[in-house]
Amino acid sequence: MPAAITGVFALLEAALTAKDAVAFDSVFTDDVVFVNPAGSAFLSWDELHAYHLAAMGKMPDAEAHFEILAMRCLAGGHAIVTVEQTLRTPDFSVTNRGTWVFTERDGTWWVCSVHNTNLAGSAGGNAA
Repeated sequence: MPAAITGVFALLEAALTAKDAVAFDSVFTDDVVFVNPAGSAFLSWDELHAYHLAAMGKMPDAEAHFEILAMRCLAGGHAIVTVEQTLRTPDFSVTNRGTWVFTERDGTWWVCSVHNTNLAGSAGGNAA
């Protein structure tokens, strides 16, 4: 498991705790395709960043935990990572699972696609 990919999720956790949408979105490519658990699709970094700015403003005490369930490194500098994310606030907790696609460019791993879905039985919400 490339340490750089596991580091991406540690960065995401810290950025959410700090409510730093710029740091949170710094791991995504400009042409990212991101589907949140509610099914909304964001088709660029700018769209995703606007969504995260708004979402983080509505959840000032939110914290996230990402657990890597599986990672498959593919030829050509790509990886597919299955992740379970739990988002907690003082008011609710929601868990989703996602498939994250990474691409390596110049020695850095970037997220180019994410598709999330709420975990069956988890409370409703729009976790990032």
